Amino acid sequence: MHHTPFKFLKLSTAFILFVTIYSCQQKEVALSDTYLKEDAEFRTRLSKGRDHYLKLVGLHALIQGTNIFGGAEENNIQLESDGIPATIGAIEITDNRVILTVADSLEVRLLENDSAISSWTYEFVESSANAPMMKYNHLEWQVIKRAEDYFLRVKDQNSEQAKYFKGFQAYPLQSSYVVEAEYEPFESIKTEEVNTQLGTNQQMDMVGKLAFQLEGENYQLSVGASGFLIVGDQTNDNTTYGGGRYVYVDLPESAGKITIDFNRLYNPPCVYSEFTTCPLPPSQNILPVKILAGEKHMRL
Repeated sequence: MHHTPFKFLKLSTAFILFVTIYSCQQKEVALSDTYLKEDAEFRTRLSKGRDHYLKLVGLHALIQGTNIFGGAEENNIQLESDGIPATIGAIEITDNRVILTVADSLEVRLLENDSAISSWTYEFVESSANAPMMKYNHLEWQVIKRAEDYFLRVKDQNSEQAKYFKGFQAYPLQSSYVVEAEYEPFESIKTEEVNTQLGTNQQMDMVGKLAFQLEGENYQLSVGASGFLIVGDQTNDNTTYGGGRYVYVDLPESAGKITIDFNRLYNPPCVYSEFTTCPLPPSQNILPVKILAGEKHMRL
């Protein structure tokens, strides 16, 4: 009889503790219909934007000097696609200048205005990384510059991969991954070198940092121009791509609160094409936590 109150107290305490823990686990707030609609629209835009990368069929290093390209084996750049001529033309790289000379009798067109060209010159300036696209029948290509290296990136409108791609698996949407962050802009833009999927370095302009809480812990991310974030986390190389994922945030003109929606983390282009040049997350943007939100690397 004398022990009953003590036992009752222990049971009551345990019950209160259980209710408290259970209540903490039930904090997930339902996402609004407006949010769900906006997310569906975001997924549609994301899907349409992938068409370009899914049709990529080649990424060829260019040398300083003359590069002959086409279907023939003797070209220093051989393109593999149905119905292409032995030689399409020559691409000459001299410093920052690209000169394309088209083989006789071929009709190559500049994609941006559909004009026919027989020779064409483009000069890379500091802000440019991709020359305009060219086209011959179903084959398209452009010269791109990454750091001091030049590549010919080739696209095939008849790509089988694009025809059958249905998207990627994703984690369920969760309100707990829509977090508030404090944006603190840098006094001046900080240019940082990040690694790329190609193994080269790429310069990236960082405009500020974002401080936020996730699962009760404090974290920071460096944010790039236009609110571009490259984020790594502990799901990488497991359920998500090993090179991190991307997301955009809306940045104010000065310091203030912003929202990071980790549900919107999406796969970089190199997850669905090996012929891309994705920047990887800087070391300070690799979070020591699992972000169980956004796209996975497994295809549907």
